[in-house]
Amino acid sequence: MRIQHNISALNTHRNLAFNNTQTSKALEKLSSGYKINRAGDDAAGLAISEKMRGQIRGLDMASKNAQDGISLIQTAEGALNETHAILQRMRELAVQAGNDTNTTDDRSQIQKEIDQLTSEINRIGNTTEFNTKKLVNGELSDAYSTSASTVEKVQVAKAGQEIQVGTEPITWKNSAGTAITTEGAKFNVSFSGKTAEGIEWSSAKLTAATFSITKTTNGGFTLNAKVSTATDITNIVSAALSHDVATDTYSFNGNGISLSFKGSEATDWAAKGKVEIALKDVPTASLGAVTTEQTKQAALSNGGELSNIKVAAEGSNLEGLAQINVKYSAGNVVIDLQNSAGASLGNFNYKDVATGGKVEFNQEGISFTFTAPTTAPTTSSNKTYILEPETKSVTKAPADAKDQSVKFQIGANENQAMTVSIGDMRASALGIVGSGTGFNSTATVTNGTDSTAVENSLDLSSHETAAKAITTLDAAINKVSTQRAALGAVQNRLEHTINNLGASSENLTAAESRIRDTDMAKEMMNFTKNNILTQAAQSMLAQANQQPQGVLQLLG
Repeated sequence: MRIQHNISALNTHRNLAFNNTQTSKALEKLSSGYKINRAGDDAAGLAISEKMRGQIRGLDMASKNAQDGISLIQTAEGALNETHAILQRMRELAVQAGNDTNTTDDRSQIQKEIDQLTSEINRIGNTTEFNTKKLVNGELSDAYSTSASTVEKVQVAKAGQEIQVGTEPITWKNSAGTAITTEGAKFNVSFSGKTAEGIEWSSAKLTAATFSITKTTNGGFTLNAKVSTATDITNIVSAALSHDVATDTYSFNGNGISLSFKGSEATDWAAKGKVEIALKDVPTASLGAVTTEQTKQAALSNGGELSNIKVAAEGSNLEGLAQINVKYSAGNVVIDLQNSAGASLGNFNYKDVATGGKVEFNQEGISFTFTAPTTAPTTSSNKTYILEPETKSVTKAPADAKDQSVKFQIGANENQAMTVSIGDMRASALGIVGSGTGFNSTATVTNGTDSTAVENSLDLSSHETAAKAITTLDAAINKVSTQRAALGAVQNRLEHTINNLGASSENLTAAESRIRDTDMAKEMMNFTKNNILTQAAQSMLAQANQQPQGVLQLLG
């Protein structure tokens, strides 16, 4: 028997301390409701649950954002509802004014109401706000026209900037009808972000008055040149197809014109398209006899694939075409002849306009001319021009125009936003104020916030002008209807978004709860067990402490 070390008491004390610790942890979990109160409780579980918590809170906030988005849309839609009502009343008045049973004084009274209603449309556009953000004055639009019959995103630029045109076909020339760039200048054509680089024609060898690019029905494009001499035909026909592996460039080069395709960013690009090299409006008198068939072929063999371009003369027109499938990758170009229709291609981008040069665009009978700046513009000084087909005029967008569409953050992470554009719904944008035929000669419309007349309203002084006003108002009503329909669709989408976010948050919360929350029944069972063990250990420790007393009997 030993008295220096009571091994039984030490063992019992250790178990008592452990049971006390477990009982304390059980009490902590029961009182807090969490089974992870510190990293030591479950390091991996803590990391996972914290990530889930971030997602849950993000989803909940995204749901609130979507609800705020619905409120914004409802505010804008409510304003447009009133604009609709005003336009319908204006149309009603225009129909009334068109009746020649009205006297001049009668129409004058109708005109006064038209002026006031037009001013109210301006007031609605200028003052409708949500959280101090103006909604229907164009500040939340993408700043560009989206009509299928308009020229979109037209920018005048130089040296690295772009002139972007979104609607085809486009024919361009300067005011004198000659080439718009200096000798040797080049421009690029981009389809879906990929570029046919360095398109060039020689003013010395190709004396065309007009050079154009037209998008074809099968998704390709046509290069057109209006020629004046037989030499022009020779220069275009005597072209060759080549490929430079080192620069990854595919070229069609002639004495008067060249076209090259180049890979971009070492990424694959596959697009089926039709490329036509065409001569239009050939003056046969200056050309003399034109043979029935005049052909120039050029071939490229690369990677076992063959491509041909054929140029042939027929009557007074000389046209050539090649159906191709182009795939670009690092160090490799494959050109395949195809018979199928080409895939849809994107916007045209024209570069390197001569400084101070004038450029004319013609599209479906609508034309306009603008002048490049005399100095190279900076990024911050770009100006955007929008072609309005109804008025056949060019309007300059606000300085430094850019996409200002409102974005709703409807997800818990980056790149989970929804973009909504609300156009300008004021009188000018709706086309119900202006100048010239169909509008008053003096300003009678205010901006709605003061009494100063700044715009000319629709003229209802005669049957003819009233009839024209009806058509104008129909177009305005249709524009507001289109915008309201778009807003309604967005609102419906956001309502589904809220439902989806709620379901995602609910399920993620359930998963996080399983990791972090206390199972009260299980933990109460553990507490009861540890509490009993603690009491037992206390009792056994008392017994163990009595064991050395036997030594006294031996000594006695």
